Amino acid sequence: MTALADAGRFSGTVLVARDEVVLLSKGYGMGNYEFSVPNTPQTVFPIGSNTKQFTAAGIMKLQEQGRLNVTDPIVWYIPDAPRWKDIRIYHLLNHTSGIPSEGGFLLTDPVDYPLPELVNRFADLPLTFEPGKGYTYSNNGYITLSYIIEQASGMSYDEYLRENIFAPLGMNSTGQDNTRDVFLNRASGYTTMDGRPIHYDLQNIHNSYGAGSLHSTTEDLYAWERAFHTPGAILTAESIDAMTEYDYGIVGGVMCNRTVFGHGGRNFGFISYTLYYPDDNVSLMFLSNHDRTPMGSLARDLSAIVFNEPYSLPQEIERRAVPLTETALEEYAGIYAPVWEETWTYTVVPDGNRLLYTSVVPRETVELFFEGNDTFFVTPESADSFIFTRDNNGTIDGMVMYTMEGAYDEAVRVP
Repeated sequence: MTALADAGRFSGTVLVARDEVVLLSKGYGMGNYEFSVPNTPQTVFPIGSNTKQFTAAGIMKLQEQGRLNVTDPIVWYIPDAPRWKDIRIYHLLNHTSGIPSEGGFLLTDPVDYPLPELVNRFADLPLTFEPGKGYTYSNNGYITLSYIIEQASGMSYDEYLRENIFAPLGMNSTGQDNTRDVFLNRASGYTTMDGRPIHYDLQNIHNSYGAGSLHSTTEDLYAWERAFHTPGAILTAESIDAMTEYDYGIVGGVMCNRTVFGHGGRNFGFISYTLYYPDDNVSLMFLSNHDRTPMGSLARDLSAIVFNEPYSLPQEIERRAVPLTETALEEYAGIYAPVWEETWTYTVVPDGNRLLYTSVVPRETVELFFEGNDTFFVTPESADSFIFTRDNNGTIDGMVMYTMEGAYDEAVRVP
């Protein structure tokens, strides 16, 4: 971790534990560069889509309390949504509802929308497929679950989670985030421009509710992970089994030839990852305020260290830009849409002899530096790459975005 931080590729906190023994709990880099405030295990970060496991746990807790059932039609709780008449709560939990991921609001909206108004903004969007007949990762689906929690409990989303999960576990640094809130130990989030850290434009993650609005610390997340894998601490064994078997808010997989459950998150200068190896009782998590963190390789390498398997010591990355003329840059200009979510867009535009990339989610504008072979990078100390693709006629028709050393997103050029 020290080598990774020294290479300019990580800033944040890490916690690794095995058999209830904490092997590492430490901060690296700065929580705030302006005031030279270092990261510590008590630093608070937005956790992005790791929020979803708490939303799912809230639903399962309400089921245990007899206030709902995951087989309930969601129109029982949201009657003014006729397009959703065939959607059940479990469809929302495992992203099989057909509700598109985005399109109802922008995270650049300066106001906090009440959940009923927010849900109404995307309730009329066409479904991308018949409920239960496909899969699309849906933030709007988890925002809808937030509203169902409020309808079934008679409490706000934040209040319900606090009373039923956070307070019982002593998770005093966990709650719903708002960029205007001021509280102790808050980290600032950074991206890069011209090789230096910069802030994002103001984003309002509060409106993402159960899809991505929570903040936390590695210490709090460890308390939650221990409780989640201890039947009776918060949830029953039946609820825990349902969440892990059906991917309710967490995802099962294999790493280091071992079964692992976890989730990742990203928003506006922050990266989060939580992993748990049930057969080895190993917890691993990190929170970062540098959005070029190599999320994939970091999780693999930390896991390899725990299991005494081979890994590579992080090295400093040095990439060099190759100048292109304004005419050459024009070839890459255009609007690109992810193949899995057409409501998101990426805009690539020349600015003199520079090429700028702007994404809608998260809202960011960065410069792309040409490296050769239709490949661009954002910052020379990161392996992140934007690789443009061509059709049979040699015309740019899309791009592949390799980010966080583990995520590939394919996008097509919009005619």
